[in-house]
Amino acid sequence: MALLIQKFGGTSVANPEARDRMLAKIQAARSNGDQVVVVVSAMGRKGAPYATDTLLGLLDETGGGDGLTRDLMASCGETISACLVAALLSDKGTKAVPLNAYTARMSAAGPYGDAEVTGVDPQALRAVLASGAVPVVTGFQATAPDGTLVTIGRGGSDTSAVAIGAWMKADYVDIYTDVPGVAMADPRVVPEAPFLSQLDYRSMYRLAANGARVLHDRSALLGERFGVRIRVRSTFDDGEGTLVSAEPLPADASAVLGIAANKTTDRAVVAVVCREGTAVSVVSAANAAAKAAGAHPQDCPDPDALSYSCAVDEASAVVKALFKAVVTP
Repeated sequence: MALLIQKFGGTSVANPEARDRMLAKIQAARSNGDQVVVVVSAMGRKGAPYATDTLLGLLDETGGGDGLTRDLMASCGETISACLVAALLSDKGTKAVPLNAYTARMSAAGPYGDAEVTGVDPQALRAVLASGAVPVVTGFQATAPDGTLVTIGRGGSDTSAVAIGAWMKADYVDIYTDVPGVAMADPRVVPEAPFLSQLDYRSMYRLAANGARVLHDRSALLGERFGVRIRVRSTFDDGEGTLVSAEPLPADASAVLGIAANKTTDRAVVAVVCREGTAVSVVSAANAAAKAAGAHPQDCPDPDALSYSCAVDEASAVVKALFKAVVTP
């Protein structure tokens, strides 16, 4: 019997059809005899009524609010998701209990909006499991040393799940999203981009830190610290996804790990993330492709990545050009 932490992102809880697929994943694991702890994000993306950006937008209409106010507001989306998912599971015959940062005993320290997880007391979660129920935990939120609620950075539900897996010594943390693993480029932009069967922690962190949003960068570092095996999988198919672990990449793996885009309000930075010491083998082709697509080289803090700046609306074209130049055989 395995202990699994299953984290479901916003698209996995966004509508009834997606939620049915999510429930099927949970119930299938339970049918296999596994113990399951569920971690959920807020439902949907900006514009959806309970999405984090929608909720924060209400505060922006009033002047923004201070850090405490914004974190309390931001945490509401995950609380709604946890209650809904627990109710849906219970209605289908699988007893479930919603827990927030306080009842799940997840601690963090640091500033509002960007605190770092410092620990999880697994006693409460183990008690729910011992009762035969599924704990459904709010991602993204934790309790500060002074007892206030803080959030742990956008995308932090991944880190919540890995933290629970670390302190509970789970067999796997499964991060369910709307794509079947980690691809070498955003599959919405480059549909032919291959998905990777495995990545080591450091490679996953570098991809995430350079803009690949399929996994939160801090979750990769936390996984490395505790040796948590992470699987990035899709709610919408039954594939194995991408395993992130301490296992090194094969010696014959591609020089390029992937192409990631990090977008701000008016500019985008597109990075070609390479294996250690291999960027030199693709720099000429990458520079030429980026220039032709209208992007400009810029300094990158990652010594094994090539970074290019462009307008946000040009980012997809730059990603496509770089993929064709340095990944396509």
